[in-house]
Amino acid sequence: MPDTRLYDSDFLAWTQDQAGRLRRLAAERSNVDLDLENLAEEIEEMGNDTLDKIEGLVVQIIGHLLKLEHCPDIDPRRHWRSEVTAWRNTVKRRAKRSPTALNRLDLDELTEDAVAELTALYSDQAWVKGLPTSCAYRIDQVLDRDWWPANRHGLAE
Repeated sequence: MPDTRLYDSDFLAWTQDQAGRLRRLAAERSNVDLDLENLAEEIEEMGNDTLDKIEGLVVQIIGHLLKLEHCPDIDPRRHWRSEVTAWRNTVKRRAKRSPTALNRLDLDELTEDAVAELTALYSDQAWVKGLPTSCAYRIDQVLDRDWWPANRHGLAE
């Protein structure tokens, strides 16, 4: 009987483990009437989807934190904070089901994505040119409901 504790405690890690087991079984040329390699790929992809969703949310969080820090506009700061709070809550819920996902995040790469999106959206605004090329925040700051970067233009929240 398989140990289901990993499935219950870390879905992402479980998918990687199960995909590996299926691939080993396929390599042994087991006489099992299953498409083991494609099953392994599908299970692995379920875990990757979990990671992709968390990464997408973290890109949004970082992008909004950068706007809160660098943008000189007063509005829509409250809306940005509200969205960051909602995304932080969602990431925390997803990370409870797949805690190893947070260890696999490349914050510098995700920051590059966020900066690219902001640059495309606000290319006509000078503040965008001062955005960092690597992540200026730690993962605990990115996910902390009570942490907000100071605005570089002195705007109070």
